[in-house]
Amino acid sequence: MFFRKKEEIRKALANENLQKALERAVSKFYQNFKNSIEDVNWTELKKRAREIKRKSIDNLPELLIKFAQEAYKAGAKVYIAENSKQAIKLVYEIIKERNAKLVVKSKSMVSEEIGLNKYLKKKGIDVIETDLGEWIIQISEDRPSHLTAPVLHRTKEEIADIISNYLNRPVPPEPEKITEVVRTEMREYFIKADIGISGANLGIAESGTLVIVSNEGNVRLATSLPPVHIALISCEKIVETIEEASTLIKVLTRSSTGQKITSYVSFITGPSRTADIEKKLIFGAHGPKELHIIILDNKRLDHIKDSPLKEALYCLKCGACMMVCPVYQVVGGHIFGGPIYPGGIGLLMTAITLSEKASFPNIDLCSDCRKCEDFCPLNIPIGELILELKTKKGADLIEKIGSNFFSQKKILDVLVKFAPKNFMNKLFPIRGEFPFPKRISVKGKKIYLFLGCLVRYAYHDIGKKAAKILSSLGWNVIIPEEQVCCGAPFLHLGEEKISRKLALKNLKSFERHKPDFIITLCPTGNWMLKEKYESFFKRDIGFKILDFNEFLIKFHSKKDLKKYIYKESQKIFYHYPCHYSSISPNRASLKFLKELGFEVMEEEEPITCCGFSGVFSFKYPEISRKIWEKKKNKILSSKSDIVVTNCPGCIFQIERNLKKTNPNIKIFHLSQLFS
Repeated sequence: MFFRKKEEIRKALANENLQKALERAVSKFYQNFKNSIEDVNWTELKKRAREIKRKSIDNLPELLIKFAQEAYKAGAKVYIAENSKQAIKLVYEIIKERNAKLVVKSKSMVSEEIGLNKYLKKKGIDVIETDLGEWIIQISEDRPSHLTAPVLHRTKEEIADIISNYLNRPVPPEPEKITEVVRTEMREYFIKADIGISGANLGIAESGTLVIVSNEGNVRLATSLPPVHIALISCEKIVETIEEASTLIKVLTRSSTGQKITSYVSFITGPSRTADIEKKLIFGAHGPKELHIIILDNKRLDHIKDSPLKEALYCLKCGACMMVCPVYQVVGGHIFGGPIYPGGIGLLMTAITLSEKASFPNIDLCSDCRKCEDFCPLNIPIGELILELKTKKGADLIEKIGSNFFSQKKILDVLVKFAPKNFMNKLFPIRGEFPFPKRISVKGKKIYLFLGCLVRYAYHDIGKKAAKILSSLGWNVIIPEEQVCCGAPFLHLGEEKISRKLALKNLKSFERHKPDFIITLCPTGNWMLKEKYESFFKRDIGFKILDFNEFLIKFHSKKDLKKYIYKESQKIFYHYPCHYSSISPNRASLKFLKELGFEVMEEEEPITCCGFSGVFSFKYPEISRKIWEKKKNKILSSKSDIVVTNCPGCIFQIERNLKKTNPNIKIFHLSQLFS
């Protein structure tokens, strides 16, 4: 299985069309998104949206009952499908009873989830996808690679070829021409269709209303021209009020397409009706005479209480998390994700709707950069939930043996001391054991300098410089030798037991020395100490743990620091480590460096990952290299003299790759800017 996946990855990375399509889509999306949030308080809007979804999921059984009752009052027929099999059967029975032959469909991931098209085709029903992207997927016998842009993995040239072959006439590779051809092709299907099937983005309980967000206009035609409308909606999409729905639409449209609002937002409450003749209500005016709403559970209701996957049900299916995911950006949704839902959120949806085990084959493709969490409009902890699934899966046999071996400090110390340096340096730039101070002073305010493995065994100068500047600023810096690995590499492999064991050793060291502050030199280590140690053992030490840069910003003036600044060069490219966003939001490090007098070359957004991601880069070096290429191009185009970052892992990645291209560029940890 692993080797088959490796082969699929290599093919995806070598697919020039896929790489071109992903690059085009990501760059356009981010700029559109950035423009769309300029006139709103995005942080506040996200908070409101999250609270709405939290409340909705907490009260979902009651909301489902209310929605069904109100929809029934409005003239709709409502069905609850416990699973895919029931949902398909309900759709088919409605079609069969009306002797329908032609069905037009608007985009619906729920229909993908239940395998509707394949089933209806077997039953002799013609189903035509009317969403442009979904139609291209259908005629090419492909599957969606993104939640809102199903054909994102295809270039315009490929799309033109697909349509040309299908229609047996040339179609030019111009988006405008392609759209016009599809528009003309679809018209007769809308008019002749017996039934229209749609998805729904939201359901409003207080009125039994369906909310469908779209751009193309196909949804309105598919839900209004045929005499029967069947709507498929998954149960977690129900909210209580129209006001709540409006708030969620604001974040959905910005996050999915980078628009303030889409071309069409349809609120459908029951079938069409009129009361123009003597005020008597008659169903079936110009629109459908019947509306059938099928609400799909598929194990979602099992997760609304105490399940760790509960927050995944907050998802609006905007797909924004994929557009900022470094792995998705280079392999696409057919490689990274579940069998139906792509990306990291797709792994979580797979665990919910199928089983946790069904998510395991691709779970290790998450590099744990957490960019998805920062960008998600509902702040769903996607990375954290995937990490929990990794723990349930556990490491494979070789990883388990390696984890038990490399987690032993004594073994590492011996390996570093006696192993051939040429052999070791192929893995890391090993320097030997860090020169720990023989005595630890107990006078004055104490800083416990937590080194992390790379500083301890490879990048000694980072630790030395950090200790020197902190001491110069009047702090008593202690660097206890008994400190061990933070545990992050083992946690990412699914070996939580080993991670907990290491965490306990470090906690005992912290308790023994009772420092005023614990300063980290790596954002991943900071996250482990601050977040995971507390969750492991319920010990509140987070207030003491600060990143080196965060500590300087918080406790020392720029005037104090400037006299220690490294003066050789003033032109810096700052690399923003993935895990650093929780420590330094709003790019505080850039501002800090500018205030110290450096000329900082700001990276053009979206900020790219360097591709290291700890053990991920050793397990999937081909993906790591591809991600690195994006970062390399930005660094070289900046024409900077120095690359500065806060992460030793990023330094390792940048150093070993950049020196092949431009050995003259210096790579520093922020602590090394001080002399």
